[in-house]
Amino acid sequence: MSDLSLHQIHKAWGPKIALNNISFSVAPGEFVALLGPSGCGKSTLLRTVAGLEQADGGRILFQQTDVTRLPPAQRKLSMVFQSYALFPHLSVRENLLFGLRARGEDARQFPARLAEVSRLMELEPLLDRLPSQLSGGQQQRVALGRAVIANNRLCLMDEPLSNLDAKLRQSMRREIRAIQQKLGLTMLYVTHDQTEAMSMADRIILLNDGRIEQHDTPQQMYNNPASVFAAQFIGAPPMNIIPLLRQGQHHYLGEMPLPVLEHGGEQDLSLGLRAEDIRVIASEHAALSSMVLSVEYMGADTLVVCQIGACAQPVTIKVPGMQHFSAGSRIGLQWSTAAQYFFTTGDGRRCRPAEQRILPLDARVAV
Repeated sequence: MSDLSLHQIHKAWGPKIALNNISFSVAPGEFVALLGPSGCGKSTLLRTVAGLEQADGGRILFQQTDVTRLPPAQRKLSMVFQSYALFPHLSVRENLLFGLRARGEDARQFPARLAEVSRLMELEPLLDRLPSQLSGGQQQRVALGRAVIANNRLCLMDEPLSNLDAKLRQSMRREIRAIQQKLGLTMLYVTHDQTEAMSMADRIILLNDGRIEQHDTPQQMYNNPASVFAAQFIGAPPMNIIPLLRQGQHHYLGEMPLPVLEHGGEQDLSLGLRAEDIRVIASEHAALSSMVLSVEYMGADTLVVCQIGACAQPVTIKVPGMQHFSAGSRIGLQWSTAAQYFFTTGDGRRCRPAEQRILPLDARVAV
């Protein structure tokens, strides 16, 4: 049983396809993040679910009821906008109650519902203030409280934290997730920030140019990316993608004499490596050496960007703590065969047959 189901949703703006046959389901009480870069269609998809945009094709079901052609007011859902959309001339109390009054709900229930939401959102001391007298985080709580007070099962959020500073975003992520779990809300949450999606969501729907690139749990998105796009969008820094040189059915990395992959077929492949899976060793003891191009100290980690022989693409390595490397110096690189991902160079899709011939040998070191 699902709270929300989308079946082959299609939406176009003239020749531009905004949503390309989108299908997925959201279980009751599940937190699903719509993740992707600007222009991928995630906000259009959310607005289509809300009824603010009409799909050109497909169906939207909420609790098994077809709501595809219903206006927003009849869909029984709540929405939190990026801009908060608070009424500047109304107090926090009146902003919270506005939706209940507009829908003509029983006024006798207002005090109890207001008290419950004010306590949950820690807004009790702020009820008589105007939005202009609130901080960004307090305004966000009011916007979220207005969604919660409606008692709708489905809550839509469109990048609600993008206007907040980094520290406040981190605390609000925890608060929103805690409230969602406590109330058992079914939540569809739009973000371009992979940290928000990875830390908050039960499942992530990664969108790319109007279509679903991958739909999975945060753990699977990171450990088993379906494509180069997914591999580089999830994880910081992005996964290194290094085109391999094919000679017959063997695939070579740069000028290495031994192939990275034997009998890999007649298709061109690229090697994927996470920055944290590459180890730095002394260059004189390494089968593969590289030249340091730049170093970035990040506090807990140091990012080292280096060049491998004839490879045009620089490689980023993440090493723990502060470590000193000089630009132009040579270092050795090493990684386990189990850390290798292979992608078809032409379409960027994961090439699992190539990995299946290598990953069982996880006791070996690749280079």
